[in-house]
Amino acid sequence: MAQMPTALKLVLFLVMLSMIALLELAIIPRVHGPFRYVSEVRAKATHFRPTVSIDKFIPSPEEDLDDVQKSRLSAVRQAMVHAWSSYEKNAFGADEVGPVSGTRRQDVWGGIGVTLVDSLDTLYIMGMHDEFQRARDWVANEMDFSHLGKDGGTISVFEVIIRQLGGLLSAYDLSQDEVFKKRAVEFANMLLPAFEDNVFYTHYNVYAQTSKLTNYYWWQRGLLADFGSLQLEMRYLSDITGNPEYAAKGDAFYEVVRREGSYQNTGLFPIDFEPAYGTFAKTDSFITFGARGDSFYEYLLKVWIYSGKHDSFLRETYDAAVDGMERYLLVHSEPDDAYYLQELLIPSMEGSPKQDHLLCFVPGMLALGTLGETNATKVARHLDLAKKLMQTCYTMYSRQPTGLAPDMVEFPGYRVLESSYHLRPETVESLMYLYRITNDTTYREWGWHLFESLEKYAKTTHGYGTVHHVDDLKTYYIEDKMESFFLAETLKYHYMLQTSSSFLPLDKYVLNTEAHPLTINHAANKSKNVPS
Repeated sequence: MAQMPTALKLVLFLVMLSMIALLELAIIPRVHGPFRYVSEVRAKATHFRPTVSIDKFIPSPEEDLDDVQKSRLSAVRQAMVHAWSSYEKNAFGADEVGPVSGTRRQDVWGGIGVTLVDSLDTLYIMGMHDEFQRARDWVANEMDFSHLGKDGGTISVFEVIIRQLGGLLSAYDLSQDEVFKKRAVEFANMLLPAFEDNVFYTHYNVYAQTSKLTNYYWWQRGLLADFGSLQLEMRYLSDITGNPEYAAKGDAFYEVVRREGSYQNTGLFPIDFEPAYGTFAKTDSFITFGARGDSFYEYLLKVWIYSGKHDSFLRETYDAAVDGMERYLLVHSEPDDAYYLQELLIPSMEGSPKQDHLLCFVPGMLALGTLGETNATKVARHLDLAKKLMQTCYTMYSRQPTGLAPDMVEFPGYRVLESSYHLRPETVESLMYLYRITNDTTYREWGWHLFESLEKYAKTTHGYGTVHHVDDLKTYYIEDKMESFFLAETLKYHYMLQTSSSFLPLDKYVLNTEAHPLTINHAANKSKNVPS
């Protein structure tokens, strides 16, 4: 028998290897653990295939965790599975689902699928990739903005930028799927009429079809948090598109901040802005780190971090604000041995002894601001303040029989002024930052107590709902309301609190005010629009 030619042997050998490889692909099951993929053959040509190496997320969220921590991490993930599966079953593509009734609520924020888009990165981070794929395909094929404003309705520029645009940008950052970038650009372009060229502000509302603009109040004032909480998203969009217009539109408000300066050189700013004059309110306003002012201060720090710490004006303004907060807002309630941040009436500077839950982001902000800081005195002072305020925010929960915090309390005595818990994320957000910065496991334990209370008192058939009367076990009840930020923020922060600190590390990612992670631009990318 003649010998087979060497070249033919090689060809047959390669064919056999190929057949073995195909057989292995056919029998290996898809792995559902975080950040591991085996591709499935799908009919849709739009099927998502990750283009970022999974090494981006190594080490895994479970690295260095003991069995207790792994169990807790799994429990948080299951909470997301529970909330998302009900939304997907009953209200996929709608703005919200009713957690008690399972009702589809199509138009809460304009009918643009806010819960879906707000949840994209949480799905991805928790390894829920089949769910992420289906949501991705909806964004690619069904997300529609053309109806906005047709019936005279408006959309909140602030809310949709942090939720919708932020969600799209973070999904792009994590997956590198171009469809998210494309839809983000389309959405941002629709919002551009809200940014007028001749003044340094954005309008609170925009009629998307007619470009008609309005502000929050009938006398046409705007809010500090609204104008000062979109620069991170707009800068990121400019960076990934190469179009400087987005960053310029957002950064224009920082020119006002520099030109006007703080109120009476306190380092603090009124919550009301007079767009007609380009000035901050001098009367009938407040100074607060709580509602309507909060994320302006948060973004001074986070935009500086995102810039690679090149925009010194932002860090200087942030540090001055923290100094002003300590001097003018920080109060020690002696009967409670508790520190809280009052709000001040303008122009009298009279203090009000109340604190809202939104303000509980401050301990985390202070902790984040110490990361990489070389001034040891500043680090010690800011961390000490963060820990004191963190204790107060946690006590707002632990004093209640439900273990859930009221939306507002008054001192002394933590007297409940507003007894509802709206599934807000600020306290667990701060616990996550403080744990990661200090490595003190106390904050992890406190977070777990909060999560257990969520499971016991806020969980419903179709998700988790706002809890009313958190201070009374006899009268408490769950409202048929689940905000998108519960999936975007609250559960994500609980997850990050229980993971390894090297998972989504804080020196590589900055989270927007809706907890959407964006990769920090470490390049020397100093904005030309913000003076230093």
